[in-house]
Amino acid sequence: MEQLSPSSSSSPNRSQAQKRRPRKPLNCDPCRHSKLKCDRGLPCATCLKRGWQDSCAYGSNFTGPQKRRRTRLEVAEPVPQQQIQVQSVEVTETVSSPSSTPEPIQQRWDHILRRPSVERSVIPDSPNPTVTLSFGPCVPITELLALLPPTSVTEYLVCRYFGTLSSLFHILHGPTFQTQYLDFLGAPEKTSLSWLAVLFAIISLTLKTIEPTDAGLVVLWQDTTIPRDLSVLSQKYRNAAMTALSQDQFLVRHDLSTLEALLILVHMISHNEGPEYGWALLGSALNIAIALRCHTDIEGPNYIEQERRRRCWAGILIIHTYQALCFRDIDLTFLLNMKATMPAWVNDKDIQEHSIKQSPKDSPCEFTDTSLLKFQVRLFQLSTQICSHISGDDKLNMTILHQYDTAVAKEQLQWDAAYLVNGRRSILNTAGYAHWCMLQTYAHQLYLLLHRPFHSSKASHFRAESRDKCIKSGLALLDVHHQFYELPRLKCYRWLVKGAISCNALHGAVALTSCMLDMPDTSDLTEHISAVDAAITRMEALKMKSPACSSVYRVIRCLRSYLSKRDPAPTLPEDVELRFEDWATNVDWFRPDGIDWTDDATTMMT
Repeated sequence: MEQLSPSSSSSPNRSQAQKRRPRKPLNCDPCRHSKLKCDRGLPCATCLKRGWQDSCAYGSNFTGPQKRRRTRLEVAEPVPQQQIQVQSVEVTETVSSPSSTPEPIQQRWDHILRRPSVERSVIPDSPNPTVTLSFGPCVPITELLALLPPTSVTEYLVCRYFGTLSSLFHILHGPTFQTQYLDFLGAPEKTSLSWLAVLFAIISLTLKTIEPTDAGLVVLWQDTTIPRDLSVLSQKYRNAAMTALSQDQFLVRHDLSTLEALLILVHMISHNEGPEYGWALLGSALNIAIALRCHTDIEGPNYIEQERRRRCWAGILIIHTYQALCFRDIDLTFLLNMKATMPAWVNDKDIQEHSIKQSPKDSPCEFTDTSLLKFQVRLFQLSTQICSHISGDDKLNMTILHQYDTAVAKEQLQWDAAYLVNGRRSILNTAGYAHWCMLQTYAHQLYLLLHRPFHSSKASHFRAESRDKCIKSGLALLDVHHQFYELPRLKCYRWLVKGAISCNALHGAVALTSCMLDMPDTSDLTEHISAVDAAITRMEALKMKSPACSSVYRVIRCLRSYLSKRDPAPTLPEDVELRFEDWATNVDWFRPDGIDWTDDATTMMT
């Protein structure tokens, strides 16, 4: 028998030792590295909390991308297909990395401080949120769907919105909405409540812009139970939009459709009721936009969603501009300091999922779907700087006055190049002319804010040029109001005079009145007084249309009482203009019931 050598006799033991299974780590790699408690899930709770789920692995138990991805999907509850695709891409990219070590400590810290997203679907092994902020009883989606007009009327109103109105506040991506609308027609009960709120908001706004005799509403009037008052109908659908948002728990759960619906509603309220009525809702929209990270450069799953986020943020800036120009109690520099990327200034059709077709040349004369949006965002930036300047100690600095005055004039030249034909309004582009008129209200508001400290001849820093500028801008604001109210070609935009446009006209009337009271006795003010009288006539016709117009009408009538006593001039007290300035500065124009109309300043000429 062959004798075994010592070396050969130990071979089985050595082979047995080599086959010994390595010790399975109890904690995942990131938890072992950071010495944190691990619940041994995949991913574990600690990694989920700190955003390390892509690095959560268990040493030798982690055998590769396919097994890891399969294991995660097996333990998770089903989620919508789009989320699965996004998650798969992220996991594939992570596991393809040669290293499975946790991220650098600074990046981990950033993940910890990142605002968590609010999940719409239930997370496995977690309690449902106890925060519920719905208003009113539960309303089934079938009841909300029953509120919609007949399908043909709904489609007509949507088409009219995108054909005429959307360009005034172009935050929706038309092709995306069309896809969503067709999906809705195929399965209405499966639509999201947030998107349904967008549809209700569009219907509500469009009904504000047409007449009851419009041919597109014939089918609607066949139902005799529906009131023929379009204001009542518009309010009904606006309430339906808010109900849909409430049922969706929009204050604790939100998506881009939630934000789009809110912005359309706030924009409508600002132009129909007055900017002050949309202030609280605008604050909610701002915070939801921050929660959705619309103010950051975070990349979306595709270019369309990325542009939707950027347009929503641009819309928030634009609506805040209305607030800043109408009221003096807000500083918007905090928004200016958020360096968010603005939308691409292209047509809707140029934005695809995987690319954006940029225009061959960047010219102010090139008109796109987002031209007005671009100009309004630039005005937000400029108006925020100007409002901050006039609220500071340096508001009498002549050099800065000229700089800002030149900057506003430069913007006006760009609008002329984009919308006018040889300096005159185009008869072929009604929408473009409406946009130009809207932009002019911004410009002349800014001129009044800049030149107001210099317009009075009784002030040591008086500038005759500033008084002339205030007169010119005051007349311009009244003229814009006149055009939106009376021009037949702007009929579909007439709804704008019920809110912010009328508030702007009031600002113009106050400035014009102040300047006329300061003019020499020999001045011919017939044209200026006629402009104020015409504004009073329009406001009287509008006073029952909105709270803003009702308030403006009462104030502008008081202004006219000053002018009616101007002739003969010698009967006026010498300090009438200064007393008017003091009164005009300290009253709250938008609460006429709170104004003491019997004060000496208002009765000094009776």
